[in-house]
Amino acid sequence: MAELSKEAKIMYLVNAIASFIFTVLFLVIPEIYANLINPPEFCAISWRQLGGSLLVLGVFSVVGLLRKEWEHVRIVWELGILWLIVLLCIDFWGMVAIAGSFDYTVIVELILVVVNIFFYIRERGKQTKT
Repeated sequence: MAELSKEAKIMYLVNAIASFIFTVLFLVIPEIYANLINPPEFCAISWRQLGGSLLVLGVFSVVGLLRKEWEHVRIVWELGILWLIVLLCIDFWGMVAIAGSFDYTVIVELILVVVNIFFYIRERGKQTKT
């Protein structure tokens, strides 16, 4: 089995760190975070559900780091990318549907989607050559 490259491990680490930071904001302290950003709509349950899914994404990123084999972590990475794309689409829709609802998380999500796809394609290319 082919081992993950250093770049892939770094991406898993970045994904885990971002997931855990947003997990704290949305799952642990959603009311405090909402007061800081003053969203147009706030539902603590929905924010905590998002935080829970972010926690799962972060845990899977840590599992990917620990397993280290491409065949074991490829599907987890693909699901993580898909999850980010869906979340980004929902946030874009929210920006259109709720005027002025732009948040910095959209920028973070967009960067993570692009970087994850870039490194996923590179890693897949490396793994098929070996």
